[in-house]
Amino acid sequence: MRIYNKYVVSLALSACLINTLLAFFGQNDLGIYFTINIIAYLVITLLYVYLNPRARRALNTVVVVLFGGFMVIVVTKVIEILSGR
Repeated sequence: MRIYNKYVVSLALSACLINTLLAFFGQNDLGIYFTINIIAYLVITLLYVYLNPRARRALNTVVVVLFGGFMVIVVTKVIEILSGR
């Protein structure tokens, strides 16, 4: 199996497992789903450092966008905490 296929299968399996477990435990906050899936994506992407440079550049672009989304969630939660809700 090629490394790209292993990478995609790893991402798909981790997303399925994470989302199934969060739903099973009754999690209703979409921010939690997004955050945990981003963390899993980042960890799996770091494990596959042997991808070719062109693929790494594309994945790094995706990482920057996802990290931006993660920071939006963090800032929203901090504002929510500071405003006393």
